[in-house]
Amino acid sequence: MQGKGTRGTKGDATRKTLLDAALRVIAKKGYSSATIDAIVKEAGVSKGLVYYHFKNKAAIGSAVLEEGLDTLLTKFEAAAAESKDALDGLRAIFDVFIDSVVDNRAFGEFFVAELWRGGRVWSDDMRAEEDRLVHIISNQFKRGQLEGVIDPNADTEFDATACIGLVLTTALAYFDDEHSERSMSKEEFSKRVQDFVSNAMIVRTNRAVSSDGADRLLAVS
Repeated sequence: MQGKGTRGTKGDATRKTLLDAALRVIAKKGYSSATIDAIVKEAGVSKGLVYYHFKNKAAIGSAVLEEGLDTLLTKFEAAAAESKDALDGLRAIFDVFIDSVVDNRAFGEFFVAELWRGGRVWSDDMRAEEDRLVHIISNQFKRGQLEGVIDPNADTEFDATACIGLVLTTALAYFDDEHSERSMSKEEFSKRVQDFVSNAMIVRTNRAVSSDGADRLLAVS
């Protein structure tokens, strides 16, 4: 039994090594130009090991997206479950979303590139995962409507979808070494995202104003 556990642990480690290598290759070359040979070279393993774990390149791409999105969904769910109210939940969700995109830029770029692309073997699964992300944010907006802090006329599904695009595209644009003039801390970026959402959705009479005069989800208590 111990031997099986050791083999399982080693196999899991190899699989992770392959997925991490694949993501780096995809980030450099794009998915279409990434090859099994390039992934093998990046991972420092034999080609046989790749085909032991994955049927083909598409299976590798699917696994990269699935594991990354599952991790993100788990963080979203935890942030929502641990929040004391809707605005606290939204703040926490935006923070973990921004951290996930900024700290793993390669995944963020792959996610953006494939999220709305059709014709991939994972396209349907990507739509389903996106729907789950949207649903969690939408539920926090609906919770805020019940608490009287979110505009009761807001279309929560539409706005949640817009938030996904907002964080993904602006985080990748602003945390880019080639455009250092845009550089800012994650904390400042998170505040700006929250300001944007606050201006669009929070009921003005229920807004809390921070010391610098800006309305923020972060500042509401």
